[in-house]
Amino acid sequence: MGSKTRFTLAQISDTHVRADDGGVAARQVKKALAQARDYQADVILLTGDLANDERADEYAVFAEAIADPSAPLYLMPGNHDDRALIRSTFPTHTYLPRDGFLSYAIEDQPVRIVCVDQIVPGETHGLLTKPQAEWLDRTLAAEPNKPTIVALHHPPFPTHDLLFDKIGLWDGDLFASVIAEHKQVQRVICGHHHRVSFGQSAHAPVIVAPSTSWVYGLAALEGQPIAPKTDEQPGWMLHIWNQGQFASHFMGL
Repeated sequence: MGSKTRFTLAQISDTHVRADDGGVAARQVKKALAQARDYQADVILLTGDLANDERADEYAVFAEAIADPSAPLYLMPGNHDDRALIRSTFPTHTYLPRDGFLSYAIEDQPVRIVCVDQIVPGETHGLLTKPQAEWLDRTLAAEPNKPTIVALHHPPFPTHDLLFDKIGLWDGDLFASVIAEHKQVQRVICGHHHRVSFGQSAHAPVIVAPSTSWVYGLAALEGQPIAPKTDEQPGWMLHIWNQGQFASHFMGL
């Protein structure tokens, strides 16, 4: 794989699959996966909030929705997820650590993907603990010359939204201090906000993926509605790396 000059990543986020919505959210996931197949994605990564309410029946519906992916498919937790249920529902996903945080690296592609679990059980915000920051630093240091994407659930930069900056990654500065030491990190990708936005962490551009289920509006000024559901188009992100350069595309559903 080292000689390959093109790599395509399908990032699907915030699917919020339910067991009581008539299959609406699950159908959106299947539609995104069908589009990823059309674009010949090399890897499919789901960046959290797989289920809506951390329920076993929701994970069962989600498992059926992702049962036939066109490429290797990887899971990450969001603040609506339960680590134990992810492990028990997906025992064949052996890249997931058997205990502790669900952090890991995808090594067998021309672009390395380092996935960081920074979820706080029972809370909506994210937190990069000192042990996880040290894990991230060690993991990135192991491959200093390979183009790398770092993935997490919560945006690690201020989005200037009155709600989502309170429930984002609380210690974005710590995250940025780790990223700053590893210049091979070319992109940081995340979800959580349910709308496309762009930011920066140290030298690396950060791209926030939309939700496949619904889009939240932006409350940037006092008095604006907090997290209103809008009529904007849900979707997912397609990241293409070709001959050392990245482009990222919003793909509507």
